[in-house]
Amino acid sequence: MSFNKIKISFLLILVGLLTLFGFKKNESRIIEFSDINFIEPNFKFSSIDSVNKLLKQTNIFSNKILKSNLNLKGIEQHILSNNYIDSVDVSISVDGKLGIKIIEKNPVFRVLNDKFYIDARGRKMPLSRKFTKSVPLILNNIDSLDLKILGEIGSYIEKNKFLNNHISSLSFKNEDLVFTLNDFSYRINMRGFKEYDSKFKNYESFFLKVYNSGLLDSLSSINLNFKNQVIIQRK
Repeated sequence: MSFNKIKISFLLILVGLLTLFGFKKNESRIIEFSDINFIEPNFKFSSIDSVNKLLKQTNIFSNKILKSNLNLKGIEQHILSNNYIDSVDVSISVDGKLGIKIIEKNPVFRVLNDKFYIDARGRKMPLSRKFTKSVPLILNNIDSLDLKILGEIGSYIEKNKFLNNHISSLSFKNEDLVFTLNDFSYRINMRGFKEYDSKFKNYESFFLKVYNSGLLDSLSSINLNFKNQVIIQRK
């Protein structure tokens, strides 16, 4: 074997040993509570302090913990027990900093009687003393079976600029839905939780066509229960 080949082999072995040593040293790194770094924090309903308090109540960061023993999924699950949080992504950097990225739940309705929000995924979300979001009210009591579809409808309303500025509340009995509006006294009647997107599109088209005519001020209700039709009732 030539000297150059021996030299190259030695260097490869040395690099391998250094890499292995670095890996072992990295895995034995001590992770402390002070190593937590919140990535792009955008808390409204909750706070960094409340998340830190939640983590301190667990045994994950009891004194100090080895990086190799850190349970990232366990940390995520503990943080998700906060009722304001929608998703958590926990990662750890090469230098041993714990990165936590949190997205809060997005409320789309507020249930007036029971005093809680319904988020975009159809889950209950408590009110917050820290922040109040202006969303349409639900005026009646609701059943847990209604939550998912109400989350879908509320999310649709929020994403639609016209409806988001237009609808103030919703009440329903069985599948008879009644929407009240900002700036107008008439009500929108809709039967059933299905095909609400096409019904709202028909209504928006009608509204924009007659907005300058003065007709809207003379109405008591608008019925969207007939396919591709908007039925009006005057006062």
